[in-house]
Amino acid sequence: MPRGRELLAGVVLASVGILLALVALEVGVRWMHLVPDRFWEPDPVLGARLIAGARGWWTQEDREFVVPVQINHHGLRDLERDYAKAPGMFRVLILGDSFVEAMHVPLEATFPRVLEQLLDGGRRIEVMAAGVSGYGTASELLYFEREGARYHPDLVVLAFYPGNDVKNNSPTLEDKLKPAYTTDGALQRVVGEAPRKQVHGWRALLARSAAYHYLRKVLVTQHPQLAQTLVRHGWLQRDALPAAPERDGVPVDYGVYAAPLTPEWQEAWAYTERLLDQLQSATAASGARLAIAIVSSRDQVYPQWWREVVDTYPHMRSQTWDLDAPMQRIEAWCAQRAVPCVALAGPFRERAAQDREPLHYHHDGHWTAAGHRLAASVLKEFFEQRDLVPARQQGVHDEGH
Repeated sequence: MPRGRELLAGVVLASVGILLALVALEVGVRWMHLVPDRFWEPDPVLGARLIAGARGWWTQEDREFVVPVQINHHGLRDLERDYAKAPGMFRVLILGDSFVEAMHVPLEATFPRVLEQLLDGGRRIEVMAAGVSGYGTASELLYFEREGARYHPDLVVLAFYPGNDVKNNSPTLEDKLKPAYTTDGALQRVVGEAPRKQVHGWRALLARSAAYHYLRKVLVTQHPQLAQTLVRHGWLQRDALPAAPERDGVPVDYGVYAAPLTPEWQEAWAYTERLLDQLQSATAASGARLAIAIVSSRDQVYPQWWREVVDTYPHMRSQTWDLDAPMQRIEAWCAQRAVPCVALAGPFRERAAQDREPLHYHHDGHWTAAGHRLAASVLKEFFEQRDLVPARQQGVHDEGH
């Protein structure tokens, strides 16, 4: 065979080999669900929303969970629902963020699904989950006004997460879903990221490639210095580098626990309490009752994990922190407005002290399946003690009792 043909054959074989290797890598990454799928899209009012009908898998870098996810036709991670209630049905609508969306556990293990089962026993009670990652009280209020009220709930439960909900409501502290207010403080909308620009050619191919996103994630998490070098030379986009916003060497989120609060955080609380007032009015106008469940944070439940945070950020060591202060402030708001309220941190701490099964994921911070079961149990008792749901029929007992 002539030398030229040998060279050409070698190039062809090498190209085919590389192509097959890339295809195998792409198939392997998808089959093993090493990269999370995308379930959110921009919304001009709410900032973001779940993509109706989306299906895929959710995971994270530490592989603490790999979960199948399906979004219903109304854009909720919940069972399929109609706006109209069945006759005689008592409907509970739970508003919240990623703790309610709960992509970290299978759907049947989420606390709304478990709670609905616990409330069974001759009662026709439906528990709906209306949670979206990144939502604060601003997005939740706008969601209820636009969508939530259409489900005609009898009870609206706001799952309030002090760890970032107060920040989410601030136009200066929030960095992703930023609420927009008028000069007199009225909420207009929440501003999210702009719709992605359509790309073509090899950029479009990379955007759809799971293998590319996985390799980029490995580069950023395992070789951050190399990734920063690539960013400086324009070979990697800057938004590929995860960076939590900081104030004076402290991640912004932790400012809610500072004692005393800065003026910026005091303003964030003022916005938050005003939004809670508006949500109470909106639920009452719809004929529903409002209750609040204060979600626990991993740092409240596991003190050793909070110590890890403080050790990671040396600037935090010289400051005073009160992890229960935000919870107590919400409890005070509820007491002043006669809104039924339950804080989950206490029961979670008690269970964590007794049981080795983790209630929060260590790295991700959200509830494990055990955490969801405990939350459902606490909420069931809370609902029944405060007469927030119809009474159980006599002669009907909980399964297993």
